Amino acid sequence: MMKKFVLVVLLFSCCRLFAQQPAFSLDGTFPNLYFNHTVIHGQNFLSLAKTYNLSPNIIASFNKLSLGVNLREGEVIKVPAARTNFFYRLQPNSFHEYIPVFHRVTENGPLSTISKKYGIPDTTIQRMNSLSTKTVKAGDQLTVGYLKIRKDYENISNAPTRPDTISPAASSSPTSTLKSTAALQDTTISNEPDVNSDKLFEQARRIAFDKKDYATALLLCFQALKKSPDYSDIRIFAGRIYTWTDKLDSAVAQFNYVLEHEPDNKDVYVGYSDLLYWNDQYSKALEVCDKGLSYYGTSKDLLIRKVKILRALKRPGEAQEVLEQLLKIDRTNTEARALLQRNKDEVLKNKLGMSYEYNYFDKQFNDPWHIASIDYSRQTKMGSVGAHLNYANRFRSGGLQYELDAYPHISKYFYSYISGAYSTNVGVFAKYRGGFSLYSILPKSMEGEVGIRYLYFSDATLIYTAAISKYYKSWLFTARTYITPGEKSTSHTYNFTTRYYYGGADDYFLITLGRGISPDETGAVLLNNKEFDKLVTLKTTIGFRHEFKKKYLLTLDAGWMNQEYRPKTKGNQLSTGISYQVRF
Repeated sequence: MMKKFVLVVLLFSCCRLFAQQPAFSLDGTFPNLYFNHTVIHGQNFLSLAKTYNLSPNIIASFNKLSLGVNLREGEVIKVPAARTNFFYRLQPNSFHEYIPVFHRVTENGPLSTISKKYGIPDTTIQRMNSLSTKTVKAGDQLTVGYLKIRKDYENISNAPTRPDTISPAASSSPTSTLKSTAALQDTTISNEPDVNSDKLFEQARRIAFDKKDYATALLLCFQALKKSPDYSDIRIFAGRIYTWTDKLDSAVAQFNYVLEHEPDNKDVYVGYSDLLYWNDQYSKALEVCDKGLSYYGTSKDLLIRKVKILRALKRPGEAQEVLEQLLKIDRTNTEARALLQRNKDEVLKNKLGMSYEYNYFDKQFNDPWHIASIDYSRQTKMGSVGAHLNYANRFRSGGLQYELDAYPHISKYFYSYISGAYSTNVGVFAKYRGGFSLYSILPKSMEGEVGIRYLYFSDATLIYTAAISKYYKSWLFTARTYITPGEKSTSHTYNFTTRYYYGGADDYFLITLGRGISPDETGAVLLNNKEFDKLVTLKTTIGFRHEFKKKYLLTLDAGWMNQEYRPKTKGNQLSTGISYQVRF
């Protein structure tokens, strides 16, 4: 009884295994799929066999004809799909093309219905189409495989054009039509009038973006262009695919074709300038961008590209003018807002500033704190370099701190922060202070930072920091943390800052909410206390900054901090600050 049970299980497993294999016949053909080819003058079984990667005998046998029969012009010959010319994965080479074969779904149902018609595993169809489920809807167009043909079709068959209509979805010529013998009334993959250029374009975009299958996307584009040679959107998209795949000459050819026929097409200027910018051809990119702007002077897409090109050409002053023009058109343009912040410092290279901060304590200290600084920085080829002289009066004692910092550029997408400070008045300031951060410019108008801070009073403290910033319309959101390992535990500080820009890069309102203390706050207390990692601090700050005459900056801020300065003992700290800066 057990042996019979095992035998039944094995037999069932084998049946399932074979059921998942393509339903090829013994001669290697796929009986449920064939290609209707209309014979033209001079064609025979041999030329058809070479074109469609089959043997002449298979084609003749499939049509129940003798191999020696002469084919008549206009006669329809069935060319079967077979192991040698029908595949579920692309296998690119220099001799063949792979034309996608589609199935049009006519009613809602399980994917297995289509799978059974073609003998193709449903998991294979699901993979080829990047489907999340095995349920399909009426109107869906699914790829069921790829037909391999010779690229030199014209030379083999003396046909006037290549058989671009092999794809059932692209079929428009009576020369050829792919059909299925399985339930033709449900499987509408023949020469349908509604399978037009728009639908091919939609399929090409989906395959390119969802599957990153650029080869098939290009095939679909050119099949659509056979129907509509002057469909500029498709030709521009083909140019973009060539750009992504580093086939620059082919991309330029597509863009130039559109420019010759539609010199006022905005999208071609966008695509063409991207190609040139990404390949460091900045001067040529600027020419193309300016030409597009001669037609569309307020185009946000072209203006933002012009800014990037001018920055790459080391012309930040001109980039600033374009940014200001763009923000007048669209004050909520996120990408322009992010670029304006970075570009600002490169226009006026020198900064001279003064600041003052007043801190009042209701319990912790009897006397207020006064903190003031004078600073100067200059923009260099390597980035900004600055010097600061800081003065503080704390605990009825005054002291000076000397500080240098720099923001070196590393690449288009990375820059850093380096600082070091020294003071002889330990207690008023740390004896040594240092910092390093690496910044990364991220997609979608975001910026990331990781770094470390160093403090030395009587011994050293290391503090690690990380932050992420995101521009959204007129807003900038920043989340930051500081992590300080202690002797018995680790301190965590969290800050969340929001800026609302009501004007340029230096016109904003600010609010910060936080928990914990950090080394980048001049009024922070207890950073030299070994036990501060156990204490709880809540804080908030509001601020305002405004630019006058494009070179004078005024900043005002006020803050409140509720700090546990001893275990289970809290006090409030109120602070106000003002700073003034001139750029030249």
